[in-house]
Amino acid sequence: MGKLNSSRTRVVPIFSQLYRRDPSGLTWLPQLLQLASPSAPRSIGSLVAKPYWGDGEKALPPPVSLLRWLVEHLEKPASPGAMGNGTTAIRRRRLIRKDAATIAAALESLRGPYRNRGWFVFEGASYPDVYLETDSVIVVIEGKRTEPKPTISTKWMRTRHQMLRHIDAAWENRGERLVLGLLIVEGGSEEGTVPDPWREYALAISEASTIADSLPHRTPAERNEIAQAFLGATTWQRVCASFDLGWPPAIGKGFS
Repeated sequence: MGKLNSSRTRVVPIFSQLYRRDPSGLTWLPQLLQLASPSAPRSIGSLVAKPYWGDGEKALPPPVSLLRWLVEHLEKPASPGAMGNGTTAIRRRRLIRKDAATIAAALESLRGPYRNRGWFVFEGASYPDVYLETDSVIVVIEGKRTEPKPTISTKWMRTRHQMLRHIDAAWENRGERLVLGLLIVEGGSEEGTVPDPWREYALAISEASTIADSLPHRTPAERNEIAQAFLGATTWQRVCASFDLGWPPAIGKGFS
């Protein structure tokens, strides 16, 4: 990634400037959400916790319900290396064969404290590029710059769209709050329009098959709510223009 790293060249300088202007977020967060969707809520309260981005990205643990589902429905991974070595690989092969005793042992392990990379854990933490909390909402943002396409799978799931994964993980600790997600990408023109591949990706998130395959552990009602939590996509150019930040953003004028 180097000089074109999206965190260093887009996320950190832009969000650090916004935060310095107003640590409450009241003057910029609702407007930012509106860039992704005009239907985004306008009254969301002020930031109540430390924001996370850059070197301080927040780790969102995967839902235990997903980990349990994967144990019970495990399939061969796309990459053989994901199987691990030694005892780990043996146990995972047994899970793929639907060995009842091994499934029971894995489910029992998920009931207590466990390491994130135990033999029975098939999804790690999710790391949105930006994580924000107010009294009424949790906002997760994924930022892209040079990537030609989105991440739509994991080692153990053929379909697991990245934005749905972020929202799904944040959903676990939402309480009574809304969870909202948006994508910010590099514009495809001087006007900062969303490039077609990213526009298509944003639309694909609402497709029934995408939702079902990315959220197999959720009820139909939960799947619908999580899909609706995705606001859509905007571009770094539009963000900078909307807040008069200058383009391109000045690297180094921020914190991580």
